Amino acid sequence: MLSHHELATLLRLADTERRPEAIDPDVLALSRYDLIEIDRREEGVIVGGTSTLRLTSRGRELVRRLFGGGDRDGA
Repeated sequence: MLSHHELATLLRLADTERRPEAIDPDVLALSRYDLIEIDRREEGVIVGGTSTLRLTSRGRELVRRLFGGGDRDGA
């Protein structure tokens, strides 16, 4: 079962305007539940670069079920 923090993070990720950080503990939990994907791209040796976060099909389905069919992901 998702915590209210994890659910809020999932909804933030479904909204393309606001993106949480990949190291956020709720983002990591959603990744473990296979609701989101984290695509890490390394830049430089010391500083880790950027990450792209996106809903998986399972994550999109959960958002769709919670909000009655609206695909907030835009995919």
